[in-house]
Amino acid sequence: MARQREDDVMNSQRQLQQAEAAKLVRLRALRMAKEAAEKQAAETAAAEASAAGAPAKARRARRPKAEAGSEG
Repeated sequence: MARQREDDVMNSQRQLQQAEAAKLVRLRALRMAKEAAEKQAAETAAAEASAAGAPAKARRARRPKAEAGSEG
């Protein structure tokens, strides 16, 4: 009777481990697919920007310095 209970516990633990491993494989595949899609989108955007003649990164303009005596 005790031996049967041990076997049942071991089987349930094995099933839980297999389910966890399958979940991790699925999540890893989803993450890799997402990263690949983001990389492809970034490359496409960079290619379109260079084809349009725009710089790869938008640059911010400098703000002009305020004069010291003009505040009030």
